[in-house]
Amino acid sequence: MSGNIHNGSSSVPKKRHASEFILILLLLLSIVGIALTDFSPIKGFWYWMAMAPVFCVATITIEWSSMNRQGESKSRLVWTQVFHWFGYLVIIYLVFLLSARDTGRLNNVDVGLVALLLLAFTTFSAGITASWRISVVGVFLGISVVAMALVEEYIWVLLIPLVLIIIGTFLFRRRKSKQAQGA
Repeated sequence: MSGNIHNGSSSVPKKRHASEFILILLLLLSIVGIALTDFSPIKGFWYWMAMAPVFCVATITIEWSSMNRQGESKSRLVWTQVFHWFGYLVIIYLVFLLSARDTGRLNNVDVGLVALLLLAFTTFSAGITASWRISVVGVFLGISVVAMALVEEYIWVLLIPLVLIIIGTFLFRRRKSKQAQGA
């Protein structure tokens, strides 16, 4: 009997660790997508399109074990998430139609930012219907969109002090090494 209690208690942390691993993986994939979107908005767009099924499966996987414990309908979870993420894909496609390549309404950088913003909102709202932890990933993505936009806007304001700090550090170390050689 104590073996059953022990097995039951050890499986909950394993499942919790698995869902935490999935959340960390989603965050890492998001960081890769943010970098890719900044480097190449078109490749970033297609990356985010490919991430929709990944995020959908991750959301279902994270909630699946709690559905077992709560006795709720798994089919409702699956269909809700599938339709939710399908809606994301349709909207991303429509945004792509507004791109400079198709209609000229949005430039490629804006398409990348809008795609990431839509993923942030979709992830956040998927978390509302599934797990609050998914919503945290959506909030992270939303903050990342704003950070990317501000960094691109003020890159020179950030870059000039950074270059001055690097030059100052180099000159300081060079002076220290000359003093050490002279002593």
